[in-house]
Amino acid sequence: MTEHLYACGQHVSFTDRRFTGPAWTGSFVIAELLPSGGGAPRYRIKSTGETYSRAVFEHQLTADVGMLDGIRSRGAF
Repeated sequence: MTEHLYACGQHVSFTDRRFTGPAWTGSFVIAELLPSGGGAPRYRIKSTGETYSRAVFEHQLTADVGMLDGIRSRGAF
């Protein structure tokens, strides 16, 4: 079983890629860790501006560095 790189509540950037390159990018929060089903880890992510969530693969996510900088500046890290 593959371990998840990100945790619930963590801020991430999501990029949906198409054949010609990135089609959509945005900032999200990990809402749920989903079973990998023998493949890559999957997540349910949610944006504050949307009423729905998305199921995505780990390779579509990157840690939201801007959010980490904000947390560090408040002394949480």
